[in-house]
Amino acid sequence: MVSETATKDDIRRFWTSLYESLYEDVDRDLTREQLFRSLEDLEDMFRFRGHMAAVEMPLAELAGKRVLEIGPGAGGHSALFARHGAVMTAVDISFDRARATDAKFRLMDDAARGCQALQGDTENLPFADGSFDIVYSNGVLHHTLDTQRALDEAFRILKPGGRAVIMLYCKSSWQYWFNIFLCVGILQGRIFRDGPNWVGRATEWGGKKAQTVANPITRCYSASGIKTLFHRFRDVTLRKREFYFYLIPKLGRLYRRYQIRRYGTHPGGILVYGEPWPIQSPLELKLGEIMGFAWFISARKPG
Repeated sequence: MVSETATKDDIRRFWTSLYESLYEDVDRDLTREQLFRSLEDLEDMFRFRGHMAAVEMPLAELAGKRVLEIGPGAGGHSALFARHGAVMTAVDISFDRARATDAKFRLMDDAARGCQALQGDTENLPFADGSFDIVYSNGVLHHTLDTQRALDEAFRILKPGGRAVIMLYCKSSWQYWFNIFLCVGILQGRIFRDGPNWVGRATEWGGKKAQTVANPITRCYSASGIKTLFHRFRDVTLRKREFYFYLIPKLGRLYRRYQIRRYGTHPGGILVYGEPWPIQSPLELKLGEIMGFAWFISARKPG
């Protein structure tokens, strides 16, 4: 749901603020050697989790492919794809995030030849029709003013036969119905107090700094909603992942301490979360397939 007063400037301010909280310290002192080591860790983490960056994305086939990432965060995913030979273009509404992504390309030097990052609007992309082999976006398009328009733009700039690899939030999930809707929306009263975008205000913040800017937009989708969004695409596949006990309000803090003691952390999280990732238990990995918060979507443009 979207507040009637939400604007793209509001979206830009929130995600710039979140960048400063999550990534600024990591990016400030990053060296070339640390970046390449972190990319190896990142790929290992993605493979362990069954993340779409290592499953739906054909890493072994990326060499020479023109790939657009919409919403690169601090650039970890784009840098990983460049490491596998993709000619990356990354577009983010936040200048700081685009700059951080471009800085990683510059650190990679010849390993990211031809790669670039720029500030831009996913609903009005500055590229010609049929410019890219793959459009990739991880957890971004459900934060736009018009998700359908953003996907229409992704469709437009794909080559015929090109692939979209997209993560959107899953409404038919434990995270939405229990953690967000019941615990936060009903029991904490956010659904009554925070207006039409109460889901946005209840999600997304993290990092080292206190939140001072509200998240303007977050949407979650059912399987039928995904099929409606991707109605122009063919060969649309959906896969659920991402279940975490530590996200349960209040009680999750206790579990997180146990989880880290029992299973440890993975350094692959540093580039994409600003800190090591708490490793999921085997039960959480299995539950993610049934009631996970992420739809990992693969779709092709007819050609």
